[in-house]
Amino acid sequence: MTNKVILLGKEFRLGIGFLNRLIDGTEKDLAAIWDEIIKNPAVIIPQMIYYSLVYSYERQGKELDFTIHDVYDWIDENGGINGKFSNDYQSAFVQSMNQDVPVDESKKKVVKLKK
Repeated sequence: MTNKVILLGKEFRLGIGFLNRLIDGTEKDLAAIWDEIIKNPAVIIPQMIYYSLVYSYERQGKELDFTIHDVYDWIDENGGINGKFSNDYQSAFVQSMNQDVPVDESKKKVVKLKK
């Protein structure tokens, strides 16, 4: 998987560049952002989507032609915070965060279930 996802015909960028943009824009550290995803998804998810698209536009050298209010509209028009657009974005974000994360095989152990 690359650190890009196409949703609603727009290219959203994920990865470290996006995370830096999100952290700078929200003035929250990554731990606080994860906490907000759980506690206040209707607040942080639109911000994540916004900064993801901002970063994508910057990388492409494009002028911004949207605001955070447009992001709210896209979410509302596509099922709300638990709708397909929002869920597809969140899935791509989680995948990007888990991409290439090494697994410590030495810590895996087989556990027998009790009958």
